[in-house]
Amino acid sequence: MSYKMLEFWNSSFYFSFSVVLCLISMIRWGAAGVAVAMIGGIPGILFSSMPLWSGILFYSLSNAFIGIPMMVYGSRNRDTIADGHVFLLLYIFLSHCCLSAGKGIAIFLLTGETTGAKDYFGATFFTLIINIIVCSVLQMRKGLICDMRYYFTDMEGEGYGNGRD
Repeated sequence: MSYKMLEFWNSSFYFSFSVVLCLISMIRWGAAGVAVAMIGGIPGILFSSMPLWSGILFYSLSNAFIGIPMMVYGSRNRDTIADGHVFLLLYIFLSHCCLSAGKGIAIFLLTGETTGAKDYFGATFFTLIINIIVCSVLQMRKGLICDMRYYFTDMEGEGYGNGRD
């Protein structure tokens, strides 16, 4: 859907649902949530006029770079990110910068163009703002953006997790 919107409107109206879903899934499941971004690149591969291997590199493999901040963060409690407004903003911004770097590397490998990361960051700045707004709104509701390891143990402590009171 976002690929067709990009084609119809232009890059200033580009909204990537897979990126915001990936950001949320990485908070919920850790660095393994990057699989959401890689799978989210499949429509780009299918609808693109690029050769198959170029499409896989640009639309799927380069999306793995979005997981770098979460890999650096490690296995610590990700509720710290989800609960703090500044931490959430920093996490989204760093993830977007890493995604832009991954796209820049893919663009360099495919075309030799050295300004790919900067161009991608600029072209998807609107996406960054939308991701910040969506995640900030979801942050207001407990349980939508949270570390799933701790969410279930907290719910068990309140009598909801195992079906018993």
